[in-house]
Amino acid sequence: MAFSSWAFIYLGLGTEDPIRDRAVISVGGLTTTIVPVPDRALAAEVAKQLVADGAQLIEVCGGLGPAVVTEVLAATEGKVPVGGTNYGVESIHGLAALFPQ
Repeated sequence: MAFSSWAFIYLGLGTEDPIRDRAVISVGGLTTTIVPVPDRALAAEVAKQLVADGAQLIEVCGGLGPAVVTEVLAATEGKVPVGGTNYGVESIHGLAALFPQ
């Protein structure tokens, strides 16, 4: 099976509709789907749908946190690789400013 479709899930501003507000880019036989979620709780459900739609790999934005990567992996039942971006310790203050709790 050739690699042809993957998705990136990121934390939006809180008003996004993950079904409507997404970008799909197809270049050279590879389709990338970029999906915002309005809150962390929706990431796993969105990932399940992306896999059902053919995503072969899911990448989770570091702004969602490592626990969400684990939730996405569990929700997709290990059917696809799931990874998460990471931010170095030097970025902690900047991330805290962008994503206040």
